[in-house]
Amino acid sequence: MAASDLAALSDVKAWLSGSSGIGSSDDALLARLITDVSGAIMAYLGRPSLTPRSFVERLDGDGKTRLFLRRYPVLAINSLLIDSQAVTAVPVPTAGSPCDNGYLLEPWDGLPPGRLQALDVFGTCFHHGRQNVVVGYTAGYAVTAESATVPAAPGPYSVTAAVPFGPWASDSGVTYANGLALTPLAGNPSAGQYAVASGVYTFAAADAGANVLLSYGFIPAAINNACIEWVAERYRYRTRIGQSAQTVAGQQTASYSLKDVPDFIRASLDPYRSVVGV
Repeated sequence: MAASDLAALSDVKAWLSGSSGIGSSDDALLARLITDVSGAIMAYLGRPSLTPRSFVERLDGDGKTRLFLRRYPVLAINSLLIDSQAVTAVPVPTAGSPCDNGYLLEPWDGLPPGRLQALDVFGTCFHHGRQNVVVGYTAGYAVTAESATVPAAPGPYSVTAAVPFGPWASDSGVTYANGLALTPLAGNPSAGQYAVASGVYTFAAADAGANVLLSYGFIPAAINNACIEWVAERYRYRTRIGQSAQTVAGQQTASYSLKDVPDFIRASLDPYRSVVGV
């Protein structure tokens, strides 16, 4: 499975199985289709990534105090420079306590598909200029600080991510409930370490009973399902290449769509398309 794939081979095969079943003879073909369709979906969405990654944008200052970042959902602002001067974060204002000088990001509500988020500045503005505003930030679909408990002895000491909005896609770290970070590794973990594969987090026996917080990226379910269905459509298409209709037993006629993006796929993907230029 390629890192950029938006669906798993097992899920595509389960979708295709139906009454005829599907074996392993076409696994390589299906894997290639998954990668190809995933690339087509990302191009259609106009997004470089769905899971959390860092971005740096250079923007033109317009003299106002609010701008909207191109990528969303935004998880955190890492840095903000206006005319090469660093601007720091300020807390959310409360009644009788206005914002000090600094920036404030409109938070994501945690639900896909999300929308553009405002970045406001207080005590200053985004001064007029060309590419004089530089914003470093992290954006992508993620679950942050999901609470879990490592099973008690005798184990196994594994926790499966809840993935409430779509399949697990990438690890963003684990901490104890007190905020102390655990160290990821590929092998068998010791105390204070963890291993993860496909959303299953494995801990050491020494951490049995510990309360932990999981953070991870996910593929929104609508996009995951669109990828599965589009791959299945392309797989079946090879038996009717170029056909828009077919008569069965001289009685029943089946019609097929030859559109570049099937309507049912487009309807699932449109809410996630980037609404601003790259």
